[in-house]
Amino acid sequence: MNTLELRKKLCAIARRNVGKTEVTRNRAPWIAPLWKATSYPDGMLNREPYCAAGMAWCLKTWGAENTDVLKALGMTAAKFEKWRCKSAGAFAWQHWAEDNKLQILDSHENFHSGDLIIYEKSHIEMYVGDLPDKCFTAIGYNTGMTGLRDGEGCCEKPRARVGIRSVVRILQ
Repeated sequence: MNTLELRKKLCAIARRNVGKTEVTRNRAPWIAPLWKATSYPDGMLNREPYCAAGMAWCLKTWGAENTDVLKALGMTAAKFEKWRCKSAGAFAWQHWAEDNKLQILDSHENFHSGDLIIYEKSHIEMYVGDLPDKCFTAIGYNTGMTGLRDGEGCCEKPRARVGIRSVVRILQ
């Protein structure tokens, strides 16, 4: 399977929660599994922002459901689980990418489906497609249609390239 198809599967996993909203600030039954994919499983109890927890859950699910992902990365399931980022902090994902020698792009480069967009405002989302005028569509957890960093659920929405700190590419 080519990497585009694998990256589309990652985006499809992120879309599973699009449209779901919080019951109270940073809490809902669908948010609890996101935190279990991180090294901070009590994050929901503490009402912490969950954007990176959402990405950790997407990555964990992607590896668990797709043996082709493991093949493409040259890993066993156990190695993938040890390797994947489990941080609940957006900026830590860039450090994880650097430590694992993943490609890191800046805001002016061409993005691929499944790239992880890290913003200066300590927020992370997944790139899913281009829009006119150098804008793009992203799936974000703990966000809203207005684009706030601390929002009310999981949304797929248009974004501008302003405020991007870095972009992590997991698969070429």
